[in-house]
Amino acid sequence: MANNQAAIRVSILEGPWAAWENLADGLRGEGVAVTSVTRDVRLFLDGLGTDPPQVAVMDVEGDSEAAVGCSVTEGINLLREARKRRLEVRMLLLSAVSAPEVISQCFDEGASGYLFRKGLGTSAVSSAINSLVRGERLFPVQLLRNDFEHPPVTSPTASVLLALTQREREVLAYVAGGADNLKIAAHLQIAERTVKSHVTQLYRKLGAENRTQLALRACHLGVRPPPDL
Repeated sequence: MANNQAAIRVSILEGPWAAWENLADGLRGEGVAVTSVTRDVRLFLDGLGTDPPQVAVMDVEGDSEAAVGCSVTEGINLLREARKRRLEVRMLLLSAVSAPEVISQCFDEGASGYLFRKGLGTSAVSSAINSLVRGERLFPVQLLRNDFEHPPVTSPTASVLLALTQREREVLAYVAGGADNLKIAAHLQIAERTVKSHVTQLYRKLGAENRTQLALRACHLGVRPPPDL
């Protein structure tokens, strides 16, 4: 039976793991349209602007292991440059690096998802790509368990959400989707300074120290990004 749904377009910045797993061919087998595969960071970044995919998959190595392939620091710089260029591409990092501060920085610089490669297969990467296209953010499940080594919110979910105003819940949903204050203000048609005030209150009420941690709290509470994001 013919499938009329257009395949998701994906570009891959290939590293040793992705090459070993034959990730590009595996994703094609899952029905993903892999439009480009390269190990050249600059070529990869330029391609995101000239022929933008919906999702960019980056296989990154630890800085001490990156004799071949893209290092996690280079990956962070790539994310930063993509954000400066305002590229409308969902960025998914695959890595063995588990340092919370590194992962937090990746999300701060615009990553939409970050998955640990251990035990990861092509089907899981394909599923992650589909989730990102739906507007979700993906955190490593290990981080969702320990929440950056900070104790999770201990109150029952319903009680925590009831402690938030309706507007704070709306703002939290956009934060969970990775929107910055300017984008949230545009969607909710309120002033950017008002959004900043709501985010400050959310930090206090949910015990978060930064925006990535706030998004993690939202995941724990079952808050999903709004459909218009």
